[in-house]
Amino acid sequence: MNKIILVTFLVLFCAYSGFSQKVVTGNSQASQVKMEPQYKFTMPPDLYVNMEFTDDNGNGIIEAEENAILKLEIINKGSGSAQGMSVKLTSLNYDPNFIIGDEIYIRSIEPGKSKTIKIPLSAHFNVKTNEHKIQINVKENFGYDMDPATLILNTLEYQKPQIVFSGMDIFDQGEGTLSIVADGQLQAGEMIKAKFVIQNIGNNIAEKVTYKIVSKDINIVIKDELDSISNMATGNLGNMGIGEVKEIWVTISPNKRVDYSGNLPLFLTVTDLKGKGNLTEQQLPLALNQRPPKTETLTVKADFEKMKQQVARFEYKSDKYTSNIAVRNVDAVPVCKNKRKNAVAIVIGVEKYQNIPYAPYAARDAEIMSRYFKDAFGIDNVLTYTDEEVSGFFFISMFDDKTGKLMKMINPGETEVFIYYSGHGIPEKDGNDVYLFPSDGNLEQLDLMGYSLNKLYKNLDLIGAKSVTVFLDACFAGTSRATESQITENMTFTKGTIIKPRLVQPWVTNPNFRVFASSKDEQTSLGFDVSGTGLFTYFLATGLQGDADINGDKIISATELKNFVTDKVVETSTRIRGEQTPQFYGNEDFNIIEF
Repeated sequence: MNKIILVTFLVLFCAYSGFSQKVVTGNSQASQVKMEPQYKFTMPPDLYVNMEFTDDNGNGIIEAEENAILKLEIINKGSGSAQGMSVKLTSLNYDPNFIIGDEIYIRSIEPGKSKTIKIPLSAHFNVKTNEHKIQINVKENFGYDMDPATLILNTLEYQKPQIVFSGMDIFDQGEGTLSIVADGQLQAGEMIKAKFVIQNIGNNIAEKVTYKIVSKDINIVIKDELDSISNMATGNLGNMGIGEVKEIWVTISPNKRVDYSGNLPLFLTVTDLKGKGNLTEQQLPLALNQRPPKTETLTVKADFEKMKQQVARFEYKSDKYTSNIAVRNVDAVPVCKNKRKNAVAIVIGVEKYQNIPYAPYAARDAEIMSRYFKDAFGIDNVLTYTDEEVSGFFFISMFDDKTGKLMKMINPGETEVFIYYSGHGIPEKDGNDVYLFPSDGNLEQLDLMGYSLNKLYKNLDLIGAKSVTVFLDACFAGTSRATESQITENMTFTKGTIIKPRLVQPWVTNPNFRVFASSKDEQTSLGFDVSGTGLFTYFLATGLQGDADINGDKIISATELKNFVTDKVVETSTRIRGEQTPQFYGNEDFNIIEF
């Protein structure tokens, strides 16, 4: 009998020899038994962790209704396996609307191997503005734990849009109108078209904006853009960005019974999706026999100062932690072996404008690229102009194909020409042309003070250079350059302008004419705060430092530079403020630099 009991015990022991038992006390009356793997200790592991934090809009802050990811790459550089690991985040500040992902378990990491995990973080709509210190604990079954690290970040409560009435214009002449006296005023018995202008001066996008204009007098009828006649006009305006202006067009007709000494009983209501930036029943400043007030639009900047105070950062004492991919020093210009003895480069950077918003880092872009043209491209003759040096009729005096300064520096068929421009590009209202813009330019004289990109391309083709290569870190959508911390501003205050195809495309017939442009026509070209340059210029510079030499032959071709810059700018821009896609025009069979 004793032998039978002994054999049974041995069988049960063998069946469970790979597990140990742990008693866990729960809320129920009975205790629960949890079976855990029995790990075998050999040599100790040596753990390192690379940490990376990213949030949806890339500004280092988790804002209301935004998601983020903490990515940890855990590397075992020791001789033994790391076993039974756990990674847990613990916030020292509690906010029920700030959610941190659950603890993650890793069975093992063998010597020389690594595991990457991602822990989600998110903020609900009602999250509070607060600093969160989140402890990162990496523990190992045999006690070879890592020293704790800390992720410090801010959550930011919902920033409200604010829609305001900016002004109006009336039109009593033209199709769809009937005037008694064509004087730009409204008389009883007339039918006029009215343009009402609204603007978002808040610190957030107003989503899915709708409007309603109500007449509280049956003798004043309104006809909206859908030709619906009633005492009310409604419509959709889509999203309104920070500072963005929208126009509402309606037809208004007071009959002869209307007689008011003040403003007519017309009321405007504008509502956004969340109902936080609404304009509610504002009486419109439209009166009989009076000119309407002038439209006033504001330069609006979001209150990013409080957002920039403590963007996400890591704190740790152990040298086994690393974080944040290092930004390359673009000032370290490589000296390459190729010398272009018969070449000229014109470098232009306009950051400070007198009459429109500034273009962050544009002057520094020009100073950096000036050094790249000299040392990396091997060009001795480099002319650099920034800010107030680019004023008046600078572009005409520089690029005119008959009298321009560049023309006088060219030996036809022998001189290579390189042009670099960083600054604002401005579109015509009809989108037929786009312009480079001097520091003292006036938008009301765009065709006179701006310099048509069509004209630039045409003149550069006419001067008869051996080759022409143009780099443009500028956008032509009518908005200012945005960065991680600086929002874009609408510079032209026009409805969405559609940029039409350019008529002048010299690269079609001239195989030695090529253009590297920073973005598509309808996109915004971004600045890059961490490098203090334009985003396009940053990757242009790092590509020229050697990153673009994909095949390792010590030559960077136009193809390699185009592919590298495009991939990196698209990838990075989507984490900052929306996609920016560089464009290339021309023959790619051209070597940029040789090491």
